[in-house]
Amino acid sequence: MTALGRGEESGNEPPIIIISIDRKSYFLYKGEDHLNQLLLADGDFPKPVLCVHFRSSLDVKLVLGEGVNVSRFWGIHPQIIERLRELEELIETET
Repeated sequence: MTALGRGEESGNEPPIIIISIDRKSYFLYKGEDHLNQLLLADGDFPKPVLCVHFRSSLDVKLVLGEGVNVSRFWGIHPQIIERLRELEELIETET
């Protein structure tokens, strides 16, 4: 998680990271190269996907930096997140 805030690559960090705000809105933070496959029901993408839950967009800025604006990231439909959960392809963590 520490590499998230510094923009560094980490050998243990999954290639796809999703930011969750209040467990209602989801944004692709890392892994844009895999976006199309992630959205497909039978897509081929690196697994597992990491989902980092934040309480608010302010918390995102506190952890990742003032320059981070989630509206610049691709939005991910909550049903995609639910599918990843059901398939046990999602690692979820709190900030």
